[in-house]
Amino acid sequence: MLKSMKSFRKDENGNVAIMFGLAIVPFMMAAGMAVDYGRGVVAKHELQVALDSAVLAAGSLRVADDADRKALGKAFFEANFDAAEYNLNVPNDLININNNVISADQSVKVKTAFMQIANVLAGNGGQPREMNLSTDATALVPQVGKAEISLVLDYSGSMDDHLSGAQKYITMRNSAKDLINALHGGAANVGDIEFALVPFSYGVKASLMGKHQTNAAYDKLSGETRSESCFSGRKKNNTTDTEPTDGKRHRWQQLDLWYDLGSENGDRSHLCHTMLPMRQLTSTTGVLLTDLNDWEPYGGTHISSGFQFGWHAISPNSVFPGGATYDKITHEDPEQKVLKAIVLLTDGAQTVPAYRKNGNGQDNEETSDPSWPMDKSNGEYNLEQQCINAKDEGIVVVTVAFDLSDQDTIDRLEACATLKDGSDPSKGRYAFSANSAGQLETAFKEIGDILAEMVYLSN
Repeated sequence: MLKSMKSFRKDENGNVAIMFGLAIVPFMMAAGMAVDYGRGVVAKHELQVALDSAVLAAGSLRVADDADRKALGKAFFEANFDAAEYNLNVPNDLININNNVISADQSVKVKTAFMQIANVLAGNGGQPREMNLSTDATALVPQVGKAEISLVLDYSGSMDDHLSGAQKYITMRNSAKDLINALHGGAANVGDIEFALVPFSYGVKASLMGKHQTNAAYDKLSGETRSESCFSGRKKNNTTDTEPTDGKRHRWQQLDLWYDLGSENGDRSHLCHTMLPMRQLTSTTGVLLTDLNDWEPYGGTHISSGFQFGWHAISPNSVFPGGATYDKITHEDPEQKVLKAIVLLTDGAQTVPAYRKNGNGQDNEETSDPSWPMDKSNGEYNLEQQCINAKDEGIVVVTVAFDLSDQDTIDRLEACATLKDGSDPSKGRYAFSANSAGQLETAFKEIGDILAEMVYLSN
């Protein structure tokens, strides 16, 4: 007997099977617990998706009372989450709205099997052990948005060139139309979103009151009757949006178009008939789209003249009617608040000479017109100062370099654009570069999203 017991103790046959049998229990338990955990992950994901859809749905209504928003949010939650599977009664107050913030939070319990056997979760009086899962979501109530937006668009001759199989101005035109339609489509009321269209080439063709002009002979005009002419820039205060005073150099001179320097080239004012007239602020989509359809490019590039008239179009001064006062930009009342923005697009450098920097150093306002030094660098300087001064008033400036190769102009447009974070240049600016038709379409889509967020979602 003793000999047999010693032999049994030394016999190692079947050890692997015994060890596997002993080990399989914790392995199976771990696998089962992983299944329980996976069910919890799935449940929390489904809950998060349903809550996200609920708050976004509640915020999707441009104009609605809180009760309608809450009802819509609850309906979306129930449509996206199988509450019965988790024995959940969806509360009527699922959606909360406070200070224009829409929020929702919810918890569910997921029953476990293997975790219960393993005693991982504490039970309660013999009840099944469960995982308690919670999550939340937030969104913003859209504000009643108003905006005045100047689209300052390059219609110089180079915009007739082809890029990506299409004329550049056609691509620009279609992108601008999409932007107008998108922003008007989100407006709560007709008239909330207004656009001015400012095509520029040699300068800008505009309708100005007599008291803001001099004639071609540099004689002061008077009165508030408007007449249309072509202008390249004022000889004084051409970097501000101030209303012209009585001095000649504050005013615009009719048919004041210049293409290049030198007496052999001379005055190009006879080209005014080729210019495209600007459109003052309007919310009538059809008028805006018709203008864009009718315009065709011609001439040189006077970027600072385009920006100046784009700024005046949304300014509260009396050069053009309709611009809201600057205090509306930061008004606390959403019903009073107005976004003012300039979207500037060009495909080239400044080619048209401009008046010297703000008229400095010139003789008396009322003397006969002297010889006015003009240079393209003046236009570049003027644009830089216009951008600074417009942004100081709270205007959002967005720039687009379209198929543009001149690095100095690209850098100038970059500096002109508004900072994405008003105090942190490292966060970038609202400056876009597009070197194909597809890139321009994408840029305008992003610009539309940016402006829409500013109009409808900013507090």
